[in-house]
Amino acid sequence: MLDDPSGLVEITSRTVQGRYLMRPSEEANDLILGVLGRAQAKYNVVLHAFCFLSNHFHLHATMTSAEQMSLFMGFLNGNLAKELGRLHGWKEKFWGRRYHSASVKPTEHDQLRRFLYILDNSCKEGLVASPLEWPGVSTAGALYRGETIMKGTWYDRTAEYRARLSGEHKRCSSTETVYLTPLPFLQERSVDEQRAFYVDAVRGIETKTAQMHRENGTTPRGARVIRRQKPHDKPKAFKASPAPIFHAANREDFWAMYNARKAKVAAYRDAAGRLKQGDTDVRFPEGCFPPRLPFVESRTPT
Repeated sequence: MLDDPSGLVEITSRTVQGRYLMRPSEEANDLILGVLGRAQAKYNVVLHAFCFLSNHFHLHATMTSAEQMSLFMGFLNGNLAKELGRLHGWKEKFWGRRYHSASVKPTEHDQLRRFLYILDNSCKEGLVASPLEWPGVSTAGALYRGETIMKGTWYDRTAEYRARLSGEHKRCSSTETVYLTPLPFLQERSVDEQRAFYVDAVRGIETKTAQMHRENGTTPRGARVIRRQKPHDKPKAFKASPAPIFHAANREDFWAMYNARKAKVAAYRDAAGRLKQGDTDVRFPEGCFPPRLPFVESRTPT
């Protein structure tokens, strides 16, 4: 559900039991970017930032509708499960649950706060000392260098299957491009100003991370250790705190979004109840998926 007309959302997906099924490697990174690029091209989604860790990922994007988000995420998560499952020999359930989306108020403060949160992934967990050191897929390096595209490989498994049926064994692949769009509050700034902002953001996270390790007497695990993780393994202690349903900087915005969602859910439930009772003249709130009608069993004449 999109709780704000701007369509700005933060989306999170986690692997089943927190297993390291997205562990960074050259091949895994290439597959992730290939699937993401194909999904973006297919559903025309605006991507601002993302970070893929070994067992979860965050996306900062702008959606035009709940339907677009559902189709995009269904394609993305379905194909990531297939490709990374194939890569790591994992044939079981891949994702722990359905993806979680949280609307972000389009104020500069809220946009900045969620962007920095995504950029800080891998550092706040104590994995690396800088977002630039994360060996997996992340927009940190591209934005820091002033780049707006990232590339990966998409494999057309249907075409490969058809080729095998005709006696051919070949790879059917294409290079896909992921396009990055600045957040709304940055779009009025020049390219040089945007890059300066990204550089300052990265340096700020590096400083904060160094201070965290000094205070705790710890050191980052490092990219080499991350790459040596076994994809089927899982953390000894998997902490998954409840995710917020939307992000707002002040109480007024939070309660406004909360009450709007509450009213929308109530209207949906009322319409769903009347639909199940046989009422054919039912209108659902905008941006909702009506429930399925009861299954009608076919009866053969006796």
